Amino acid sequence: MDGPWPMRLGILAAMCWALHAAWHVLHGTAHDLLWACNVASPLLALGCFLRRPVLCATAVMWLAYGVPMWLLDLATGGELIPTSVFTHFGGLVLGILAVRRFGWPKRSWRWAALGTWALVVVTRIATTAKHNVNLAFRVHDGWEKHFTSHALYLVLMLSGSALVFLVVETAALRLMRQRRDGATISAAWGE
Repeated sequence: MDGPWPMRLGILAAMCWALHAAWHVLHGTAHDLLWACNVASPLLALGCFLRRPVLCATAVMWLAYGVPMWLLDLATGGELIPTSVFTHFGGLVLGILAVRRFGWPKRSWRWAALGTWALVVVTRIATTAKHNVNLAFRVHDGWEKHFTSHALYLVLMLSGSALVFLVVETAALRLMRQRRDGATISAAWGE
């Protein structure tokens, strides 16, 4: 991707994160910035600045998995933080724009899955069990009756996210191939 687009997308992603980060810092909840959806925006910005499509694709996959989970949390009584719209929806839209321009590297889903596991480890080290960021310490509140083992729950959640990443990547590659094939057909017909 030539021109100023990578830098502009990166700046917008960084701004989405900065607004949300400021809210968390001002409200004493900086630990929540380690949630995967919140990490996705600076990861996307970094991918745009460094022109690394795998980082952009990873951010999109984390958000493709995390946004529905966030919406489920909101639907079941979770708190809506006004600036979270910037990281969730803003990050997802900017991420889609970035991968449309950069392309989608094959097998990126593996990096997204490994990154998720690494983020859970970092979360266990850097945060406390009280906040349960990335569900790194216990089963999500209210789900204890369905999962008696946190280890099994964590393996199922992380495996489920890896499967979602694979599906998202497969769909993205198919859509990009169709768009490229459509452009080739149009060019052949002189349209």
